[in-house]
Amino acid sequence: MNKLVAKKAFLLLVLACAMLVTVEPIYAKKKKNTKTAKKESPYEKIFKGKKDEVKKGVITLHKIEGKILFEFPLTLQNREMLLGSTVSEISDNGNALVGQKIKKPLHIKFALRDSVMEMREVSNFARRPIFSTSKDESIKQAMKKGIGEPVMEGFKVMAYNADSTAVVFDMTDFLVSDNKRMAIFDPYGKKTMFGACVRRATFKKELSYVDQIKSFDDNISVTSSLSYLQDLLYMGIVAIAYQEPVTVKVNRSFVLLPETPEMMPRMADPRIGYFTSNKEEIADDYDGVKMNTYANKWNVYPKDVEAYKRGELVEPTQPILFYVDDAFPEEWKKGIHEGVLVWNKAFERIGFKNVMQVKDFPKDDPEFDPANIKYNCINYAPIGIANAMGPSWIDPRNSQIINASVFVYHDVIQLVNDMRFVQTAQVDPRVRTPKLPQDVLDESLRYIISHEVGHCLGLMHNMGSSFAYATESYRDPVFMKEHGTTPSIMDYARFNYIAQPEDKDVCLTPPVLGTYDYYAIKWGYTVFPEAKTTEEEIPYLESIIKSKMGDLEYRYGKQQLGYGVFDPTSLSEDISNDAMKAGAYGIKNLKYILDNFNTWLDDKDPDFTYRDHLYDALVSQYVRYLNNAWANVGGFFINEHYVGDPYNTSEVIPHDMQKRAVRFVLNELKNIDWIDNPDVVKNLTFDGSMSRSILKSMSKKILNTKRVSLAAYRDSSAYSPQEYLDDIYTILWESTIKNVEPTESERILQTEVLMGIIRNADPLTKKDEIDEVLFADLKQAAQTGTLQLPANTDLPLFQLFDVYKHLTEQGDADCCVDAGHYYQTANAMKKINEYAGFDYIYYILNTSNNNQNHLYFDLLTRIKNIVEKRKNSGSYATRSHYEYLLSIINDFEKAK
Repeated sequence: MNKLVAKKAFLLLVLACAMLVTVEPIYAKKKKNTKTAKKESPYEKIFKGKKDEVKKGVITLHKIEGKILFEFPLTLQNREMLLGSTVSEISDNGNALVGQKIKKPLHIKFALRDSVMEMREVSNFARRPIFSTSKDESIKQAMKKGIGEPVMEGFKVMAYNADSTAVVFDMTDFLVSDNKRMAIFDPYGKKTMFGACVRRATFKKELSYVDQIKSFDDNISVTSSLSYLQDLLYMGIVAIAYQEPVTVKVNRSFVLLPETPEMMPRMADPRIGYFTSNKEEIADDYDGVKMNTYANKWNVYPKDVEAYKRGELVEPTQPILFYVDDAFPEEWKKGIHEGVLVWNKAFERIGFKNVMQVKDFPKDDPEFDPANIKYNCINYAPIGIANAMGPSWIDPRNSQIINASVFVYHDVIQLVNDMRFVQTAQVDPRVRTPKLPQDVLDESLRYIISHEVGHCLGLMHNMGSSFAYATESYRDPVFMKEHGTTPSIMDYARFNYIAQPEDKDVCLTPPVLGTYDYYAIKWGYTVFPEAKTTEEEIPYLESIIKSKMGDLEYRYGKQQLGYGVFDPTSLSEDISNDAMKAGAYGIKNLKYILDNFNTWLDDKDPDFTYRDHLYDALVSQYVRYLNNAWANVGGFFINEHYVGDPYNTSEVIPHDMQKRAVRFVLNELKNIDWIDNPDVVKNLTFDGSMSRSILKSMSKKILNTKRVSLAAYRDSSAYSPQEYLDDIYTILWESTIKNVEPTESERILQTEVLMGIIRNADPLTKKDEIDEVLFADLKQAAQTGTLQLPANTDLPLFQLFDVYKHLTEQGDADCCVDAGHYYQTANAMKKINEYAGFDYIYYILNTSNNNQNHLYFDLLTRIKNIVEKRKNSGSYATRSHYEYLLSIINDFEKAK
């Protein structure tokens, strides 16, 4: 038994040893095969055997087989970013400018949901941010549910990286697409005739691709080449271009915003001109949603706070650096550099040095890219547009300006040449030339750039600034040397058109910086270390405004948009506090210039090309003088005010000022023939009579009593509609009343005004003077260069509004202004605010106070009686004219 057990045990032991000998090699072999056949990860499969261009930075970018892949760190989830689009190259800059940012940046964040990386929109200008300071928990809960972040795009996760700290997803279709929210075409560019054409662009995806990729510590850039075929339809009907190929390289910048906003937002004040942004607040101390308005400004903060407190000049933590395009003509660069640096004078007064810095485009900096919104650039646009503009972008969380650009179109120099000639050639021989000398060019470009950089610093236009100075001051060499033409370079008070030929050593230009400019920078950029919150800053800011309140040099006059100008003290392209006196001096100068046109220019303009252009500018300048004066009729002095301020919201322009304005303009129109100087116009392009064109255009404004009626309603001592129409009768029918032969100009005025009287006298006649006045204003703006439209272009009313809105805001006035928010149409005009507001001033649609049909009917009767009395006197032309007037009146009476 024991032997049997021992034998079995021995056999089992032998079998076990045999198994060990057999299994071990098999196991070893399997182990070896496992090592050689290790499974590739999804991350490795993406790149295996493919050429991968990698850029490492805040986000790692992969360009592989025509695709752009983001390797996105999971630590960046829910970090807020700005996504901006900048044109970096284009086949025709009439469609958009190199450096132009057509749309405001998108405010976004990325967040992973399951296997999809979502791009969410944090805020936009159409969805105003709202926050709550209420202690009510139910409000907080309601806001969590009702105010979310919509998903804009979703990107399927392709893989995690090796240590699972980042995910990879494909951004190609997003970045190589026709995304309307990142538009690349300027709808108001020269190619569309500044908005007159409708663009229909077909995106050609098969011809579009990812071009360059860059990644840095706080931003990434992807440049895509996008191709289109476009049709341009004038008035939406006539094809100006058909299936025209266009290729654009557009840079998409993803800029990482700081986790916590760097700058404390500053509450805006409507009595000083800063661009603004809004947030709504639900608060326990206010019934209803409260609107908070903040000033757009840079984060200028002292490096050494204690030294700043002691009043020492200190460096800022972050200077504002502009890079100047190397494409600019070399002769322009000196004035451009100076235009940036002049603002240091204002910052030095509030304790900062070297805030403004300027450099040429660097040649040896691999990170520099003018299309990246990390860089502030002054861009040259080689295109025939007489303009410049200075837009900027903000961090929507705190209204901090984070990027700004200046665009200088080539023909801005032509605009300067025109203005210098028609406004100052009577005293300055240097400007009587098609090519300005270097010293004039330098001072002119310095002004243009400093004005646009002012916009980039957050400053709006101050069109009321030049009203601070008396007319005669502009002929005083001592006063002009100290002050220049205006207290603010943010005004459109270009050059001294009041100075007469006999005036010597009178300054003709705006100041380097004006008193208001220093004041505005003090309000916007002074640091108050004691204030720890936005609300705690308000008393300090209020004291700055109160210290200058009542002094016209520090008054902020809003820009006026729309089809009417109600405040004659806040006009563009005017100087002095009396438009009639200034206009009389200006017109005297225009006559002098016109008389010397050929003498000055025969040897410089042999083919009359320059004179042909200048003559149009001279005519436009004359019309500007008339319009500036006419703005007083039914006008108001308008201000924003708080309790205790010395200004009222609105005060009617004094009676005598309105009356003088009517007499000035009508007498000018009666004696307008000088502008058709035969010695000049005989050599120019044949274009009919400019004087007759002006007569017909201005006559449409003469009988608009709505403004006068409203002013008289607000102030019983004001110029009344009765006196207004009496003056029209007395002045325009003066020759008829005195039985003197009327001039041809008078006959035209009498005819045009009579037709207007009939329209107003008959309550059944369709009233269209609103549209006519609007059209006349905008058409004139187009011809004067204020509004860039082709001359003699008759656009539909809505398109004129659209173009006017865009060019007054984007062209020069508006940086960071949401055009849709401010834009008003004829059917939705705003009232002048009776409370603090930050809007522009628009025309008031006033019908209820204009009940003057009886006055028009009485005026018609008086005209009929005097014409009946004189119908058989005078020359054949005069008698025929009177018979025609009577036939118009008789036809009206029969039709009743």
